[in-house]
Amino acid sequence: MNRVLRSLALLAVSAGALGAQVANRQFSVTTRLGTITPERSASLEATALIGLDTEYSLTKYFGVGTSIDVSRGYSTKEDFLTRLRYGNAGTASGDSIYYQYVGQPVGVINVSGWALARYPGKRLSPYVMGGVGNYTMVLDAQVMGRSTRANALSYTGGAGVWIKLGDKVGVQLDARSVTYTNYNRDILNPALGRPELATPFPEDFPVAPAKKNSAMNTVLTLGFRYLPGGGN
Repeated sequence: MNRVLRSLALLAVSAGALGAQVANRQFSVTTRLGTITPERSASLEATALIGLDTEYSLTKYFGVGTSIDVSRGYSTKEDFLTRLRYGNAGTASGDSIYYQYVGQPVGVINVSGWALARYPGKRLSPYVMGGVGNYTMVLDAQVMGRSTRANALSYTGGAGVWIKLGDKVGVQLDARSVTYTNYNRDILNPALGRPELATPFPEDFPVAPAKKNSAMNTVLTLGFRYLPGGGN
């Protein structure tokens, strides 16, 4: 959350220093590239993100739109410990034990609808936005040994600034907080439900952070914005 607040503060300072006119009933498309950083309890690593926004300006101050964000990162393998047995199969299924952290690739698609309020300027337009959507998390079938996915509601809130470069194009800087609801970290564990998940000496290994039923993600992106009809 601190990362989002710092980013929004920087955007606000930039907006005050500069001062794109947006027409009523105008359509725009924005392609975005950036990063998504989950909170530690989600057991997901930070990774790259690509996104696509579409917006319809109801007035020069307000708009509605949709977003689709796609990322493919990795689970935090240090949070998932399993044990493997080797050696003499007649000795309690093996006489040697090997402990191993297990991780896997994780793909996430988040689709959302949102509303936006902006302050239009001659060269720069800061804005705030909020919306609701649905995220789908897809795990690696080869690692899991089966097809595994989860989906639930997501909530988005954030702010940004659009810098006008011409009548039809501009650059967008954006910071968002995206929260996944009904989040179940256990599904990231390839050994979930298997006997080897049990660890006889848990005190010898680092403890994973406490589980939460939601996961907050910080999304920072740089976008290229295009207005098919042109701007004022």
